[in-house]
Amino acid sequence: MIAWNHKAGWAVSVILCVVFFFLLISHPALSASGTTGDLSWSLVGGALTITGSGDMPEYSDASMPPWADVADQITRASVGEGVTSVGALTFYGCTNLRSVSLPSTVSEIGDRAFKFCRSLPYLRFPSGLESIGEAAFESCESLNGILLPDELQSIGHYAFDRCKSLSHITIPSAVTSMGSVLFHYCTSLTQVVIESPIKKLPDYTFYGCKSLNAVSLPDSVEEVGDSVFSGCNHLSGIYYNGNSGEVITVALEEGPSTRDAYVLEGEPLTNNGNLYVNGSNGVSIAVSNTENAAITKTLLSLFEYEVNGEPVDLEGVLAADETDVVTVMGSTSVTVSAVIHAPGGWDEVTRAAEGAIAMKSEDNRNVAVSIQLEDAIVTSRELSKMAGDEVLLTITTQKGNAWVIDEAKRSRGDFGQASYSLDFTITKLEELNRSGVSGETVYALDFSGDTDFQATVGVPLKVGDGRKTATLYQKVGNEVTALETVVVDDTGTAWFPVAGVSGDTSYYVAVNAPSVKREDAIIPISLAGDYNMDEGTLIGSDGTRYKVTGRSSRWGITGKEFAIYAAIGLGVVVLLVTLIMITMNKLAKSKAKYAVPPPDSSGDIDEEALRLELMKELLEEKKEK
Repeated sequence: MIAWNHKAGWAVSVILCVVFFFLLISHPALSASGTTGDLSWSLVGGALTITGSGDMPEYSDASMPPWADVADQITRASVGEGVTSVGALTFYGCTNLRSVSLPSTVSEIGDRAFKFCRSLPYLRFPSGLESIGEAAFESCESLNGILLPDELQSIGHYAFDRCKSLSHITIPSAVTSMGSVLFHYCTSLTQVVIESPIKKLPDYTFYGCKSLNAVSLPDSVEEVGDSVFSGCNHLSGIYYNGNSGEVITVALEEGPSTRDAYVLEGEPLTNNGNLYVNGSNGVSIAVSNTENAAITKTLLSLFEYEVNGEPVDLEGVLAADETDVVTVMGSTSVTVSAVIHAPGGWDEVTRAAEGAIAMKSEDNRNVAVSIQLEDAIVTSRELSKMAGDEVLLTITTQKGNAWVIDEAKRSRGDFGQASYSLDFTITKLEELNRSGVSGETVYALDFSGDTDFQATVGVPLKVGDGRKTATLYQKVGNEVTALETVVVDDTGTAWFPVAGVSGDTSYYVAVNAPSVKREDAIIPISLAGDYNMDEGTLIGSDGTRYKVTGRSSRWGITGKEFAIYAAIGLGVVVLLVTLIMITMNKLAKSKAKYAVPPPDSSGDIDEEALRLELMKELLEEKKEK
């Protein structure tokens, strides 16, 4: 029988706890796996993978998916080939899900399958998809520019309810069932093309779509449901060529915000056609939808009026007398938003941007061009298409990673690589695993590839981090360097200007780092008004616009390249010095060997004796040979 030593037991317990704790620290990523129905699943480091053959289970509120408890930790998902459906509630509440890959075998997306996936910016639908369930994408607040497949047959109620980033969409002609409240409070939705041969526009279809400017309806529509256009404050026109134009007109006149909208007649708009509506509310919209890209160009005309030098509204102008001096001042801003499906889409977007530049007012600095990619790869040829133009280009990848490039300050030579991967990942670090970086919250920022052009990168943090400071750090070897500090915008995004990034370099982002002075932080343009600053004065208190990664030296090379060249040069110098020292040492030894001063000498070398000794050695070597 072994006697238990309490002190030893206590020590062992402490050691085990410490070991377990450090195991947790060194393996912070979630790891789990199992089966669900006939399928297998695994979750590693925020990546959920579902494989197998057949349908997913139809989950319910009483029987949620096995990963439901950690849904907010899932950042990307992949469904393997052979899986035929996305079951109800599969990704429900995956609020940080940014990337989803669906196989060609999926034909059905179940009810509430992606509800509350607030961070999902884009989803490529399988070409064979036939059904989208009720509330399948409800409150997917980042979803933008989706392309519904031609084979789609039914869309459930509330399917895209409160998708507030959705800018345009086409309902294909194969759809025979379209639910009500479909685009309820899609506040960024500007243009909708419905090719489905529906007879009734369902109730509340566009309720609260305050940015909606134009709708194309099929000739088959005979009836308009309740409150379809309520709250559509910017609606200019309904494109319709059927026999029930009066019915649509009545529906528009019932809403005070849509009384000025009208019904357009002419050739029906197709999925591959163009739509242009010039509204009476100062907003004009042009839409092009091709196999290469879906492009929406919006022109906003703003007018200011003065009567006898005093600012008035339009009614004040109309009420002015003939003797009054009336001044009208107008400005025009143009934005271009696009989803690129194929490389040819870049040419189409470039042409749209050139047209927008020609339309804008002189007081507008740049045309805003926003591009949504279906992947993360972009070539130097594509990026350089708008180089030198007055364009502020925003590129968003499928994962929602955003890059802003001021093309007016770029030249074609600035894009030196053949292609670039614009994806990056951001991971929250545990308290004791922060690599020398301190802050309220610390994230690791990993870029998937190198870039060599100046841009501003939007790093998504928590929404609760809005108005806090975020500091970007770079770690080279054991040295950690603070690069720049910004104020996080209200969406929780930190916009960091960079001159280039490296996929092999470790970057970190610290929220409210203790060593940072808030007055030195860069203010994002979206908050400039709140800080009484304009775009031209967004600088730190020391007058510095920003510090950038990979800043070029006076010799025209980056800091990283300079370090490499300096190390090589130093190595060459050390080698040369070593060789010189070895040679000098040998000479010194030879000189010492043959310098044999007489006992009474003062140390001077007997040159004659030295020559004799050398001659003797040479003769002996010759005899030996």
